[in-house]
Amino acid sequence: MPAPLLVPRSRLLVEKRVIIICFFIALGQFQYGYDSAAIAGFQSMPGFLEVFGYVDPTNPIGLNISTDVQRLIQSLMNVGGFLSAVVMYTMGGRLSRRVGLWLGCLLAFVSISVMISVTSLGGLYAGRLLLGMSNGFFVPYSATYMTEAAPSLLRGSIVGMSTFQTSLGALFGILVDNYTKSIGGNASWQIPLGVMYFVPTFMAIFLIFLPDTPRYYIGKGDDEKALWAIRKLRGISDDALLRAEVEDIKNAYLLEEELHSGVHLRDMFRGPDLRRTLLCYGTTIGGTATGVTFMAGFSVYLFVQAKVGSPFVWVMISLAIALTGNMLAFPAMRILGRRELLVWCSLVSSAMMFGMAIVYTISPGSPGASKALVALSIVFTWIYGVGQGPVMNALSVEIPSQRLRSQTVGTASGLNFIVGWLTAFFTPYFINPDKLNWGPRYGYIWGASNLVLAMYTFFFVPETKDRSLEQLDELFEKGVSARKFSAFTVERQLVDDTAGGHGPVAPHLRSDDDESVVVQVEVEDPEKQGHPRAR
Repeated sequence: MPAPLLVPRSRLLVEKRVIIICFFIALGQFQYGYDSAAIAGFQSMPGFLEVFGYVDPTNPIGLNISTDVQRLIQSLMNVGGFLSAVVMYTMGGRLSRRVGLWLGCLLAFVSISVMISVTSLGGLYAGRLLLGMSNGFFVPYSATYMTEAAPSLLRGSIVGMSTFQTSLGALFGILVDNYTKSIGGNASWQIPLGVMYFVPTFMAIFLIFLPDTPRYYIGKGDDEKALWAIRKLRGISDDALLRAEVEDIKNAYLLEEELHSGVHLRDMFRGPDLRRTLLCYGTTIGGTATGVTFMAGFSVYLFVQAKVGSPFVWVMISLAIALTGNMLAFPAMRILGRRELLVWCSLVSSAMMFGMAIVYTISPGSPGASKALVALSIVFTWIYGVGQGPVMNALSVEIPSQRLRSQTVGTASGLNFIVGWLTAFFTPYFINPDKLNWGPRYGYIWGASNLVLAMYTFFFVPETKDRSLEQLDELFEKGVSARKFSAFTVERQLVDDTAGGHGPVAPHLRSDDDESVVVQVEVEDPEKQGHPRAR
């Protein structure tokens, strides 16, 4: 007999508290996006180049930045991120999500102050290294906090806010650059740096009023604090529901602890966790493999060298359009799922990158090629915002096991910072006129990497949509193949799913004013579906 289940239509309204909290937690990603865009603008800002660059009559703006300086101001960020990842792994579960974010705030204050106060390359490099360490705490800890705080049915969309905030930060970064570049002198680049004080100031205060995540407290054996955390983060007042949810998280944690006693580096590469670790690494590095770090870090410089008129304005337009893609990511991940969306978006991104390279191979520097470059880069940025960024952010924190999540996400971030460092270090060699001078032809490399990402996703990445973190544990423990993840029937029917649409609606989710809050959904009996669990 089909089993009728109730699905709340007002899910977003019911969970509005945790959505708002996670939106502000995602400001850690905003900081990263702002910094990337602001520094990208500095490389074509006369006031900055007068101090850290050199006169170059052949350059469209009469000034240029050396390849070595360009390499270091970008790549030292990644070195700093790698150092933070080492700290994250060393500390493991002892470093809470809130403390990790507070460390990011502290390092941000120090690094920004250093960069504003100095005019030497050594001071600039030191500031970039420290800011990289700050972002190295902000990015993974904000993503982990959102993952562990969000209900399963909204987790992908909530974690997808990371990409939205990154794009929003980048838009603000280039916007501030555009309005300060004409001031001239040191103020033209010191003002954009000063704006960066806002995020660490706000977040340091905001975190005082928040708990850590329920799963963190369960890991510490403090069930009462876990109850308090769920109540404060999600506004659930039903005591029975709260205790049932805590008990479910606790049971899943204890099961993992029994299966994986002790936490060591080698545990991430054993049994089912090996697969989860490799998938986490693949989806984390996949973000860099899209070429978005190349476009984010060098877009203004690339447009200037390609003789695109009003390069700051066009980058702003590109980022503003990308935000509409970020907004569409939320329904897209709910309707299409992670896997399908990532495959198709990677294929389109590949075509855009190859298009930029081909256009500049055929007609370098022409007005038509400049227009094509702008158009293709806008489409690429929009597609990344719709599918690649949000999906891979969600997958990279969903896939690791609960007990090894901090270590797996931390080492994945460290590995990605190494890949990012390689990208930042070698990109100037390809695009700077004083070296290879490929310019947009550099797109050949990123077109190929996007194609590889699409194939990797098709063959290896599972669909995690509508699965709780505890259900994912079961699927990986049973070795379910990537293409059977979405159809496999799991044993665990969790409280979170019960409250979100896989069982009777909890009392706090019902609406006294709206009788149409829920709809009937027919679910076939597993024994008639031929799933492995029914055999």
